[in-house]
Amino acid sequence: DRNTAGLVVFGKTDAALKELEELFKDRSEIEKRYTALVSGVLKGKGEIDAPLKKNPVSGLVSVTPIENGGKESLTRYVVKENFADSTLVEVELVTGRTHQIRVHFQSIQHPVIGDGKYGDFAANRLYKGTYGFDHQFLHATSLSFKNVGGVLSALKGQTFLSPLSTEETALLSRLRSADEVKGK
Repeated sequence: DRNTAGLVVFGKTDAALKELEELFKDRSEIEKRYTALVSGVLKGKGEIDAPLKKNPVSGLVSVTPIENGGKESLTRYVVKENFADSTLVEVELVTGRTHQIRVHFQSIQHPVIGDGKYGDFAANRLYKGTYGFDHQFLHATSLSFKNVGGVLSALKGQTFLSPLSTEETALLSRLRSADEVKGK
């Protein structure tokens, strides 16, 4: 997603790009984690197992049964912190479908804060007006390479991390302060 913050991966050579593309298709030798702020309050941890299908005309993705063309999609999450009206989650992308995290959280009525396509538009207006936060809070936090070989063998066993941005961290601090004022 072009509006997702954090890590970006690219191949410097054609061979590296080809191997990266294969890794991202196969998914067994990489692990991708994200941090997201979602609308509403979630507890604990969970899985969202819902097939997704992209509309070729609109570009929008929706939960669609496999028999109607949906592709298997699995997202796991762990709650990191609750706020009065939102939840910070760590997300593991098990499959890698277009807009998967955004659509999966929207499908369980907890859309990503600031998401202009699949989001809670009233919550987005609140976050923009109250906190000046006007884009989606979805951050590619870590990428781990497991048993990779070939031209990417130097990446075997490595994990790359991207801390939250100053803006994201400031928003979380403001949410904590607002909760303290409310006596949460």
